[in-house]
Amino acid sequence: MMNFSVVDDTFDPNITLSYFLSIQVNLDGFSFCTLDPVKNKYVQMQHFSFVKHLSFEEQVENCFKEAEKLNLPYKKTLVLLPSKVSTLVPSALFEPSKGREWLSFCNHLSGETLVMHNKVKMADAFNVFPINQQLHKIICRQFPDPLFFHQNSAIIESNLSTNLTDSESTMLFVNLAEDYFDVLAFSNNNLKLCNTFPIKSDNDFIYFTLFTFEQLKLRTANTEIVLSGYHSRFDQMRKQLSRYIRKVKASNMPHHFQYSHCFREINSSAFYNLLSLPVCV
Repeated sequence: MMNFSVVDDTFDPNITLSYFLSIQVNLDGFSFCTLDPVKNKYVQMQHFSFVKHLSFEEQVENCFKEAEKLNLPYKKTLVLLPSKVSTLVPSALFEPSKGREWLSFCNHLSGETLVMHNKVKMADAFNVFPINQQLHKIICRQFPDPLFFHQNSAIIESNLSTNLTDSESTMLFVNLAEDYFDVLAFSNNNLKLCNTFPIKSDNDFIYFTLFTFEQLKLRTANTEIVLSGYHSRFDQMRKQLSRYIRKVKASNMPHHFQYSHCFREINSSAFYNLLSLPVCV
């Protein structure tokens, strides 16, 4: 993805203490956007792509040096750290001290990995996920009291608050990354499934998606698939899936907010999770 920056005429650096800053950091790059909560309107977005020959942490530090907006004070700072590792725990069973134990059931965690959690209000559950310790230090040094989130938290909160599915229909929300994808099933205004599958070959995406249909006994006639995220072959994968499932579409901008006219040129599917972050607080 190419670097870009869009700024609305109403963005005012003198009143950023009333703005929400949302950040997304992964191996592909660093993105951030600004929401004016008074107008409920996004007024700015910028993206830096990362290169392979420089260290990940060094490139994050460079973003803070290059982007003046990242050095302004904000009302809230929300940080999305995408990961293929997470687990949902019902609120009634959740114990903060057991986060590492729960994640370790199915995943190997290094001793330097931090385990964090956040409440997913609409699902009455907690999402437990790991983050890079060094990245955590860098972000906490840059911002006071940042709030950290996993992508599935944003997807669940956003969809359960706006997509009113009935008991006869199901919506599969599929979030793509380069080497994995998340599948979340919503039906009758409830979360029915939240799982993550690897992408090791071109066939994995189709296989695991159709496997989900089989396991949930879904019918293609009343099941819609919505694709979000960023993958170098996003359009090709969408077209390939359409050969098997009739109702497949790319996600739009989250409906909770208004957007500056300059956001029309932004790939809405690639930034759906980032733009949904304020729904989590």
